Amino acid sequence: MPLPPGPVSLSSELAVACPERPAPAYPVQSRRLGETGAVVLRVELNESGHVALARIERSSGHPRLDEAALSTVRAWRCTPPMRNGHPVRAVALQPFNFILNGN
Repeated sequence: MPLPPGPVSLSSELAVACPERPAPAYPVQSRRLGETGAVVLRVELNESGHVALARIERSSGHPRLDEAALSTVRAWRCTPPMRNGHPVRAVALQPFNFILNGN
C-alpha cells in the first residue's frame, strides 16, 4: 500500500519525538532590555528526524527571541514517526516561552 503524500501532523509538541532538545539561550540583550514573550514555530521533520524547515507561526514580538527559538530548534534531533513501518516527514507546532525570573 503506498504512503499518503505529505507530512504527518503531530498532535503534540516535538518534545514527545525529540530526545535531544536543548532549550534556547536567552539572548543577553533581550534579557538586559526585559524582553519576554511566547514564540510558536511550525517545524517540519524529514524522514531521518532532522528539522527540514522551521518558521515562525506566531512571533514573540521581539526578533531576538524569535531567532533564538529558530536557531535552537534547527539543531534538535528527533525520532520521526512511522507510517506502515516506514519513517515519514512530520509537522508540529512548537511553543517557546521566554520569561525573566528575578532581577
